[in-house]
Parts: sequence; structure tokens; C-alpha cells
Amino acid sequence: MRPFLERLKSRKLIMALVAAGVSCVKACYPDFPDKALYTIVGALMGYVAVEGLVDSAAQLAKWAKAKCDATVK
Repeated sequence: MRPFLERLKSRKLIMALVAAGVSCVKACYPDFPDKALYTIVGALMGYVAVEGLVDSAAQLAKWAKAKCDATVK
């Protein structure tokens, strides 16, 4: 089982919270400026994108290491 802090930093959870936050803001404050909302959402999506790149780089490094170890033997 994953630690609680790792679950809070999950990309899926962040995406779900952003979607819920946007819908709540739009429902409660229909005149909320879209530009401000998109700036906040953009910053959070940037974090999600960077975390995805880090995860994919880690997977590629793991694959490359296994490939090198297999050819050395």
C-alpha cells in the first residue's frame, strides 16, 4: 500500500481536484474571471505534466539499465 503523502501527490487526484474546484467556482461565481481561473489551472497542469515526464524518464532509465545488463551477460 502506498503512503498517504504519495497518494496526495497522485496526478489523477490532482486532476480530479482541479476539475471539482473549477466546477465549484463556476457554479458559485459565474462572473469569476476566466483568465484567472485558467492561470491557476495552467500552473497545476504544468505540475502534472512535469511529474509525468519525471515518471517516464525513470521508466526509460530502468529499461535502459535492464537492457545494458542483459547485453553485458
